[in-house]
Amino acid sequence: MSSLSTQSYKGSRDYFPEEKRLQNYIFNVWHKTVESFGYEEYGAPLLEPLDIYLAKSGQELAGEQTYAFEDRGGRMVAIRPEMTPSISRMVAAKRRELAMPARLYSIANFMRYERPQREAWRREFWLYECGFVWCGRRGGGRGDC
Repeated sequence: MSSLSTQSYKGSRDYFPEEKRLQNYIFNVWHKTVESFGYEEYGAPLLEPLDIYLAKSGQELAGEQTYAFEDRGGRMVAIRPEMTPSISRMVAAKRRELAMPARLYSIANFMRYERPQREAWRREFWLYECGFVWCGRRGGGRGDC
C-alpha cells in the first residue's frame, strides 16, 4: 500500500492562514466597493446539471474542460467551470420576482480541466464577476430571460 500524498490536487492549491488572510482582505475590499454602488452578492451551487453548460458554454468548455460525473441518481452533473449559466438559470427561475435591472456580483471558485502551466493558470481559480442582469423589454414590459 502506498502512502497518501501531501500535495494538493494538480492545478489546485492550499491556503494557509497568511494567504487566506490576504485573500479575505482582497475579497472584503471588493465587497465594500461594489456594494457601495448598489450591487448585491449572489451565490450558486458548486454542482450544476451538465446540460446547462452544454447549452450555454459550448463543447470545448462543457465537454473537454469540465469536471463532470454521474451522480447516484443517474444525473450528469458538473463542477462549475464558469458562472454565466448558473446566474442565467437563477434569474430565469425568479425573473418575475426580481427588480430589473438587477445589480449582482459574485466571488466564487471554479474548476476547469486544463493543463496547468506553472502558476499562470490553475485548474482551480477564483473569479470576480459583477454586472447588470436585465430581463424584459424596454419600456417596462417583462420578456423572457
